Amino acid sequence: MRTPATLFIAALTAAASAQATNPHIFVANDGNLEGSVSSMRIEPDGSLTLVDRVITGTRTSTSQPCPGCNTYAIDLSPDGRFLATNHAAGDTGEQVTIYSVSQNGTLAVVDVLPLAQGGLDIAWVRDDLLAVCITNLSGSNLLRLYNWNDQTNQLSLADSDSAGSFLTSIVVHPNGQWIYCNDSFGFTVRQFEVSGSSATLVDTVSIPVYGVAISVSPDGRFLYAAGGISAGGNAFAGYTIDQSTGALTAMPGSPFTSPGQSPKGFTMTPDGQYLYVSHGTDATIRAFSVDPESGVPTSLGLSFDVGLQGTLQGMDTLPGFLFALDESTAIDGIAGAYTFAIDPNTGAFPPVPGAPVLTGGISPTDVVAWPGAACPADLAAPFGTLNIFDIQAYIALYNTQDPAADLAEPFGTFNIFDIQAYI
Repeated sequence: MRTPATLFIAALTAAASAQATNPHIFVANDGNLEGSVSSMRIEPDGSLTLVDRVITGTRTSTSQPCPGCNTYAIDLSPDGRFLATNHAAGDTGEQVTIYSVSQNGTLAVVDVLPLAQGGLDIAWVRDDLLAVCITNLSGSNLLRLYNWNDQTNQLSLADSDSAGSFLTSIVVHPNGQWIYCNDSFGFTVRQFEVSGSSATLVDTVSIPVYGVAISVSPDGRFLYAAGGISAGGNAFAGYTIDQSTGALTAMPGSPFTSPGQSPKGFTMTPDGQYLYVSHGTDATIRAFSVDPESGVPTSLGLSFDVGLQGTLQGMDTLPGFLFALDESTAIDGIAGAYTFAIDPNTGAFPPVPGAPVLTGGISPTDVVAWPGAACPADLAAPFGTLNIFDIQAYIALYNTQDPAADLAEPFGTFNIFDIQAYI
């Protein structure tokens, strides 16, 4: 009987083409009775195929403790290897969950960090550093940093900083040097500077809106803060970011008026050309063009309505596509993950045929998109170079039947087709 290593060496002599990991979205499902994360493959036309769903907690009544229920916020490490979620499960204990992401998009829980009090947002600072917001209406709101060890699959507390009276949104600058935190009750945005595994408060900026969510442009030059029901219920603020210090300066004309009601979140196209704003009261997505120099947004008069008030949830983009979540079938009987095809010339964003697609979970709430690995065969350091260490890493995964080695159909079976897919 030939060993997997023998099969692998034999396969190296056969003609085979490399198989890149497909683009995916990962969805946090905020069910009161069941928390879960869904993995959905993005097909070339933008349509979605459900690949996997991992349940992190279940209960029959909200009176029962369930730290893994209410999977609320989700983020993907910069290298695409690990997902992190927090859980807004109530006052009986919550948690942070870490998942490994396999090349075929399947997921596995690799660490669970219990928290006496959790929060409403989470963000990777680096591949080895995770930012977690701790939200507490009756106590301290904190920005916590956790070191992530991908060898032992463990989180460890590195730093904790006071972050105002109602922290619900954190965003990391693309350079990893600054973290911005909202404080809706205080009408402020706090800027922290990261050094090693610690964060230091360097500025607190007053803003004219609640700032229920904040977002930084992909190039790191602009920050936007959603007003929610404050400032007339249709406003959001914009700031330029000093690339040397991270300091915020209000854009000309800020705050800006949206045609929608209660701006609640943002996503931008990767090229920074278009800004899409989600709204709570009228459940619409509104499109804006963005001045490349000033960051000032201009409404394009384009919108999409998902239905009932409060049902429009998280959004994200990849080149050519916008993804958005509808958490409820109320009124229209429709819920799930939408894909919209973005017109690069006009910013128009019609839904692709078949949208939305059910995530398999309850109340899809947050989403993060992954463009696909540039080279999924690059499994071991030094990354950026393909060598015998990558082959050895794959053999080790294959020998232990790790899901990361299950690259070809039929999934769940490890055979020569997986080896051919790898090489």
